[in-house]
This record gives sequence, C-alpha cells and structure tokens, in this order.
Amino acid sequence: MMLARQSKLNMFMVLLSYLYATDGARILGIFPMPAKSHMIVHSALMKELARRGHEVTVFSPFPEKFPIPNFTDIEFKLSYSELLQVSVPGMLDMFNMDKLWFFQTEKIFWDIGIGLCNIFLQDDAIQRLLFSSKEEFDLLITSAFTYDCVFGMGYKLNIPIVKICPFGGREWMDEWFANPSPYAYVPEILQEHSERMNLWQRIHNTLTEIHAKLGRIFYVIPQHDAILRKHLHSNDIPSIWELQKSTALILFNNHFSTSYPRPLMPNMVEVGGMHISPPKKLCADLQRYLDESSDGVIFFSMGSNLRSSNMKNATRNALLQAFSKLKQKVLWKWETESLPGKPNNVKLGKWLPQSDILAHPNVRLFMTHGGLLSTQEAVVRGIPIVGIPIYGDQGYNLAKIVSAGIGIKLDVGNITTDSVLWAVNEVLNNPRYRENMQRLSRIYRDQPLTPLEQAAFWTEYVIRHKGAPHMRSAALDLSWYQYFLLDVIAVLSLVAACVLSAVFLISRAVIRRISYITPRIIVHGSKKNN
Repeated sequence: MMLARQSKLNMFMVLLSYLYATDGARILGIFPMPAKSHMIVHSALMKELARRGHEVTVFSPFPEKFPIPNFTDIEFKLSYSELLQVSVPGMLDMFNMDKLWFFQTEKIFWDIGIGLCNIFLQDDAIQRLLFSSKEEFDLLITSAFTYDCVFGMGYKLNIPIVKICPFGGREWMDEWFANPSPYAYVPEILQEHSERMNLWQRIHNTLTEIHAKLGRIFYVIPQHDAILRKHLHSNDIPSIWELQKSTALILFNNHFSTSYPRPLMPNMVEVGGMHISPPKKLCADLQRYLDESSDGVIFFSMGSNLRSSNMKNATRNALLQAFSKLKQKVLWKWETESLPGKPNNVKLGKWLPQSDILAHPNVRLFMTHGGLLSTQEAVVRGIPIVGIPIYGDQGYNLAKIVSAGIGIKLDVGNITTDSVLWAVNEVLNNPRYRENMQRLSRIYRDQPLTPLEQAAFWTEYVIRHKGAPHMRSAALDLSWYQYFLLDVIAVLSLVAACVLSAVFLISRAVIRRISYITPRIIVHGSKKNN
C-alpha cells in the first residue's frame, strides 16, 4: 500500500516538474506568409500553446478576430496579391500555374520567399522585436516554407527554432536535420510520382531534387543571406546554410496514411491534420440547407488562395451545366456576389466552414483543388473526392487520392460537362470510393494522441530541454565525404590494394623461386641416369 502511494506521489511530482518547466514560456510566432491555408495550421498550435498557459506573441497577416488569453497579435499588413505583384510581376492569377513546368513553379516559390523576406524584415514591428532590449523570448516558432531568413531572427534573439511545415515537406528541409531522403522512393511533392517509381520517374525525381538543391545553394540562400545582413545591420551573421542546422524541431502537417512512409529523425514529427477540431454547430441557414437535402449535397471549394470566380468562362460554364443535370444540391464557395447562369440546385457562399460542412451526414462528395488541408479534412470526415489540381502539392495529393481509390482527378485544362458528370456520378454511385475513404479515415484516426496534442507536446519538450540538442544528429557535423563514407572507402580500397599487391609480389617471388629450382633438379637427375 505504501509502495503504491509512493509510486503515485512520484508520478505526481514528475508531472508537476514538467508543468513547472514549461509554465509561462514566452513564445514568438513569425508567420509573414499571407496564405490563409498556411495560417490555419500555424494558428492551431499557437492558440493551443496559449491555452496551456504560455505567453504567445504572433506576427502575421491574419490577426485573431476576438481576444484570446495569453495571446498577442502583431498584424502584418500584406495581401497575397500584393506579395505576388512584388515578387512575381504578372503572376496575379494562380490558375495560370497549371501550365508551368516544375522548374518555373520552383522559381516562383523561390522568388516569393525572397520578396517576402525583403518586405517583412524591414517592418517596424519586426525591427522592434529584433533590437528591443525589453523583448525576450524562450522559443521562436515559424513556418517551414521559402522564407529562410527567419533563421537569422533565431540567431539574433539567441533562442531555439521550431518549424511548422504546412505541407508534407521538401527534400531540402531534410538537410536541416541530416535526414536521409532517398530519391529512389521518396517522391518530390511538386511532382505526381508515387513511392513506387519506374526508371524514368526515378530519373525525373532525381533531376528535380538536384535542381532544387543547386537552386538553393546558388540562387536562394545567397539572396537571403544578403537580405538578412542588410536588415539586421551586420555582416558577421553566419550563412543560412549553417544557421538552418540549428533547427530544434520540425512539425510536418502530414501523416503517412495519407502520404507515403519515409525516414524521419526524432526531431521531425508528423502532426498532419492538427488544425482539425470536432465539428462545430453550423449557422441556421446552412444547417437547414444541408438537413433538407435528402438526395445529398456536393460541396465545391477551391481553397483559400484560389478563387473560383477567377476560373475561365469555359470551365465555369461546363461545371454549371453539369451541376444543373444532377439531383443533388451543390454548395459552392464562390467569392463574388453573383454567378451568371447559376442553376437552382446551386447555393453560393463567400466563405464556408469547410471542415464542419464535410462532417454533415448529407454531404456525399467533396469537389476540391486537392490542397493538403482539404484532403485531410475529407479523410477525417470520410468524404470521397473529385479533385481539380492547379499548382504546388495539389497534383501530388490527387495522385495519392486516385491510387488509394478514394477519388478521381480532373484536369483543369480539359474540363467539360461530360467529364464532370462522369466523375461525379462515378464517385457517387460506386460504393468503393466511400468505403475506401472510410477505411482510410479509420487508419488515420488510429493514433495514441491527437495531432495537436503531439505538436504541443514536442514543442514543450523543446522548451523543457532548452532546445533539445540531444535530438540533433551527428551527421550534421560530418563533411560530405565523411557522410558518404568516401574516406572509409578510400582507406579500405588502399588496404585492399596493398594486400593484393603483397599477395601478387609474394606469389610472383614464389613462382620465380620454383621456376629457378625446377630446371636444376631436372638437369641433375639426367646426369645421374647417364
């Protein structure tokens, strides 16, 4: 009895020590990217940390609408269109990106990151955070995207950095942790390959990864270094190439069930879907609309960055004609006041609570651009998909959806009334799509902790252990020839060459000796016989 009480007391003291170790940590969140879908992921963790008692300060273009205890917003006034106008002039319509090659798309993302760093580092609020002696923080949390200059902020403030990747990650993020990422079976997410690639796909995957690596070395990082030193008023700041290796933790908005299994270091944690919460009550109008749709509802949304209202007329008309021939109702996220030619079974909404709508039992199908957040919400709610990918990882996500048998992909450049009707009716009337999606949903939800609980735990783990340097791989300190064992191969090759040379020389000496003795024996034997 005494042992049981002592054990409980010890457990209580351990838990108390953990609470004390992370109580009241001051956390700075830097999220300058004006992409609503990214901020949805970041905001989930930051609000959870504030709920747990940490003092959270967030710099972003998306301040909270209502006050939150322990949460301070610093608004960064920048829109997505303004960022594109500065970084990629002429690229104001994201629907044009479906025509670009991988290399062009990659260059756009690089330029967005460079432009964003140049804009936000000179913001007055950022300058005050960097140079004010009154502001002190215990941890910096930021996005793992294309604005690498934030590494310099961690260096300037002398605090650990936790990265949140709003998607499944890129190979160059593995370099921050010396994580193995074999091109043979880890596909590049800007391509549509699976983990089982044929020879041509492996060649393609290798070339795209090499292009991304060389581009960062010779184009991206030098510009970020220059911007960082300019706005931090110092030429003594190490290169981002070195600073990135100090990342304490990265949280991937990914889960192997909806992607592909791959190697991960202990400070690389998958928390895919951490933004998804239990469904909330819908407004009366939406609730009534969904409740009264006895034939089911098709929910159509192209996400937060793409605007359905920017679709080409031919694409929009094909969708409208197809929808008009369906018995189901269609709930469409549409960003303008009206939609010419809208059928009676179509209802519009400028902004709709997507995850909560997908949880309604009358929703039969989700038509989406294939963004990762949308895909994850569909998986959690068990709703099959018809996807229309445009750019980024959307094609990659849709390729996985098709291979998993949970949806169908449509090419945005080849959308017709017939193709839309075929895809919609195939998914609605073939039960295998819903069955496969519900099976995948069960696999995804079979986790010991919720993704948000895991994200919060590992973030607090880094705080408790002062950056958790014990999780850092020794491979980060190896030179490239040591990492690939080229020095070991060279030494072993030299030893093997020496052994073989010795064997050869000894063998040759023995053979020569035998050859020298044998004729004399023969000659002496011949004389004796005579």
